[in-house]
Amino acid sequence: MKRKPLILITNDDGIDSPGLKASAEALAPIADLIIAAPKVQQTGMGRAFLQGKNVGEITKKNLKINNQEMKAYAVNGSPAQSVAHAVLELTEQKPDYCVSGINYGENLGLSYTCSGTIGAAFEADSLGIKTLTFSKAFPFAKQKSNNYSNLNWEAEKYQTRNIVSEIIDKGFPENVSIFNINFPGKISRSTELRITKQAYMNYGEYIKPEARNLNDSYTLKWKLNPKIETAAEDTDIYAVHFDKVISITPINSRMSVELNDYYI
Repeated sequence: MKRKPLILITNDDGIDSPGLKASAEALAPIADLIIAAPKVQQTGMGRAFLQGKNVGEITKKNLKINNQEMKAYAVNGSPAQSVAHAVLELTEQKPDYCVSGINYGENLGLSYTCSGTIGAAFEADSLGIKTLTFSKAFPFAKQKSNNYSNLNWEAEKYQTRNIVSEIIDKGFPENVSIFNINFPGKISRSTELRITKQAYMNYGEYIKPEARNLNDSYTLKWKLNPKIETAAEDTDIYAVHFDKVISITPINSRMSVELNDYYI
């Protein structure tokens, strides 16, 4: 009998995120799981590695997945560190795949470089593990919250299981190491899946702060980038924001560009 693949489940919203639990519940019937995620909210950390006191501490937790207790690990560190510790210390078998998410907040356009969800995927890719990231459209103002909204994840779980099952069956295409998957705010079991390109623009833009004392702490705020109106129809932004379909964007960690006949 063919063995089930081993899938590492992680995220950047933290070990207590309902989106993480939704991923585990979706994939438990088709794979063996190891769950390792940041101890606390780590949205926007990219592939950062934290330093300082207590970083690297790992706490065992029990999560109720499909009405059964499942062991999980809360890593005091970033999403990338959660992946690294999971692979190096928490399993003797290298995971076949990594699934990062389901994230509170879409990861569209150029946001992939700062996303902790995708930062975890980059770390997994560096360790030779193919990754699928799952994100759900969610208001900017709530994306870094520890007060997780009570959402119904049934459609997302259905789509997650089907997409991952298809990848397990067919494998990753050549030169693709990450699938960046984004759900619009509302989906069903019949919502269209669309292969897209990454839009070369920011999905959100910073709001200029009002005059303030620069010695005081301040968190920059975001709003929807009005330039997305010009997004091409084959991009991730257009698919999720305008057509309300599920975007599947194949990417990899190679950011270099080959130059021919160019001299400095």
